[in-house]
Amino acid sequence: MPDSAPFETRHAPSDRIAPHRHGAAYASLVTEGSYVESSADGPVECTPGTLLLHPAFHAHGDRFGHRGAHVFNLELIAPRAGSALIAVQVPNLDEARALLTRGGAHRLGELLAACTQSAPSPALPEWQSDFLHELQCSEASLDAIARRAGVSAAHASRTLARTHGMSPQLLRRELRWRHAFELLACEHTLAEVAALAGFADQSHLTRTARTITGLTPSQVRRQIKSVQDARLPAAA
Repeated sequence: MPDSAPFETRHAPSDRIAPHRHGAAYASLVTEGSYVESSADGPVECTPGTLLLHPAFHAHGDRFGHRGAHVFNLELIAPRAGSALIAVQVPNLDEARALLTRGGAHRLGELLAACTQSAPSPALPEWQSDFLHELQCSEASLDAIARRAGVSAAHASRTLARTHGMSPQLLRRELRWRHAFELLACEHTLAEVAALAGFADQSHLTRTARTITGLTPSQVRRQIKSVQDARLPAAA
């Protein structure tokens, strides 16, 4: 199935878009203005020439600068492998836009190969790295994690809402789901995936998968496998 036609979105100065998901994977090329995109990947400063590759079901929010922004978008019918955002700077904005207009998703690999610089990310507080790791990997309460990080729970919640676009509770679910998504590409049983990713049991994993993707873990696994198979070289 061919990829859809590219389209441009225009965003008003100082506009905000609350955290949301797109069911399909898509690419965004910033052509004018600026904004900060916040997600479980952290904040990314998006300026002209920033190219973002969002995997399917990626959750993020956006805060636009004083000039607003124009963004060139290309939906990708074939799901992109992986669960993390890719953010780079293209070497030439006009050439990148022309390349995507003419070739669509078929030219994304060529464009990415020419990018040598990652999009800039704002500096994060030192406590956040350990905080996020414990949030994902432990069952400790927000108060306990914040106390060990040397900040108040209220401060942690406010800061994470700004840098990552969601509350600590939602961020914990998002980080665990991403871990599960990566594990679904392996040979683990669904019960093992649930346990390794920090879910209470397989039913908890299934509820989370349905909430985020509308699919069961088995259906997500088949989708991942279809992407992997599409990347394998054809037999001689």
